[in-house]
Amino acid sequence: MNLNDMPDDVLIRLLNTASPTDVTRAKRLNKRFNQIVETFNLGKPRVKEFCVESRVSSVLPTKIGRLRLGSTPMASKRRIVVTMRRDKGVKRSERLEDPSCSNSTESANLFVQENLRRVELQEKIAFDGLTLDEDFYKMLTAKKDALRHVTTISLSLCHIRLSWTQFADLLSRMTVKHLFIDFCTFDPSLISDKVLASLPHLETLQIQSRYPCFLNELTDQTLINWATNSTVPKVIQLRNGCASRITVEGIKMMIMRALSTPPQPAPKVDWDFGLLLEPTQSDSSLLSLLLCPGIDAKVTDDFRSRRIILTRDQLALQFFIPSPFPVEPISAAVPA
Repeated sequence: MNLNDMPDDVLIRLLNTASPTDVTRAKRLNKRFNQIVETFNLGKPRVKEFCVESRVSSVLPTKIGRLRLGSTPMASKRRIVVTMRRDKGVKRSERLEDPSCSNSTESANLFVQENLRRVELQEKIAFDGLTLDEDFYKMLTAKKDALRHVTTISLSLCHIRLSWTQFADLLSRMTVKHLFIDFCTFDPSLISDKVLASLPHLETLQIQSRYPCFLNELTDQTLINWATNSTVPKVIQLRNGCASRITVEGIKMMIMRALSTPPQPAPKVDWDFGLLLEPTQSDSSLLSLLLCPGIDAKVTDDFRSRRIILTRDQLALQFFIPSPFPVEPISAAVPA
């Protein structure tokens, strides 16, 4: 049988077991082999962590010989650092860009794309201080199945300017188990029932917005999906003023599902649901949750919210509800 007559899936398996040198040689045979190698990122070194960091810093002006530029101010440059962690070590590459230049964002995307083309992503991808817009989304999703082995995505200090459909499509190309969004600016619709429903393998969800935000499209439907699935996320953190439409009844259902799992390998469950703003909250629902058998409850109040802490064995849970403001009687002076 001619090698060129083999199905694509057979050729992919063969090339996956070949050395990078043999894959490079096979790529030069014809257009079909070249397309298979490029489409499925075959023969490239595997990277466990692919991290991109972007920062604006001051850079000293270049000195010419003994010429001292004492009064020359320092220039601001955007430093983009790509760090790739492999089994055999760490490789870094960086570039300096002028942040005032009109095509600085395009140049940064090209720099990241150049590094992505050289490797095969395996476990974690992280972006720090970047702007994730439509062009960045197209760059990440240009290669078919390039993100299929990614299980952890971390976004820190980023400006996320994607629509919820683009964000959901980006996550669906990965096998997301751990999602971290820390101190980013984003549209609240990115953290919604529709987006989280596309993550069946989710184990860790940590959302810390840069500013307090109301996740209006995050409701009990997400908790119902988690409770009815075979696995429930072990870590849920909605911090830094994140509010949602999750209710006490939904949380109670999640607790019952978590406590119904076999106790032998029971991992620690750490949940922080942030501030609950669903207007249908009732004291009876809260009371039934606090009186669940075997659960230690602690309630503390401040001038803004009421903090509920529930613990039992490997379970640690907390959430906040708006604190009722006392209304003092108003005394008016009656004229004589």
